[in-house]
Amino acid sequence: MNPNLISARLNYGKVKNEDDFNQATRIMAYLLDLTTICVQDLNTGANLTTINHDVKVDFLELNPSGTKLLFRDKRRQLHLYNIKSQERSTLLQFCSYV
Repeated sequence: MNPNLISARLNYGKVKNEDDFNQATRIMAYLLDLTTICVQDLNTGANLTTINHDVKVDFLELNPSGTKLLFRDKRRQLHLYNIKSQERSTLLQFCSYV
């Protein structure tokens, strides 16, 4: 598996007791197939969202808080996806390096 095709955010920085441990951010984004991204909450095991794209994805990365996903496709377009509002925006039409 290519390390650019999986991203995980495990945020335990403020954990002081067991209740905080259960509320810590644990989110993972990965490819289901070449064009479908799945974002999963590891606390509950539930899928937060599934992103269908029409072109192969070659890079993805979650931000540190796990609220946004940056991904690039084979056409070299760079996209930003807001996980909470489920809105996608294209940042760049051509991006040679992420």
